[in-house]
Amino acid sequence: MPSRIRILVLSAIATLVVLAVPSGADAGLRNCGGGVRAAVVSCAKAKRIATEYAKNPARSLQGYTCNSGGSHGRCVLDRKVVTFPL
Repeated sequence: MPSRIRILVLSAIATLVVLAVPSGADAGLRNCGGGVRAAVVSCAKAKRIATEYAKNPARSLQGYTCNSGGSHGRCVLDRKVVTFPL
């Protein structure tokens, strides 16, 4: 019986560790405020891109390839990523 409890405790700890680790493409994004998040690019640049996209949704802005899905937009250039609410 004690071995079953030990296994249960270890699997619960492993589950918590996995849930605590960020996953997916947005894991490395930092919060720039106003719902804008960015990786590699400065927050000031990310906010300009988000503002420009809100005014004129385009497939390309300032060299970034942009798209929208649901309630968020996303612009990418190399490893530079900007996400923002629409």
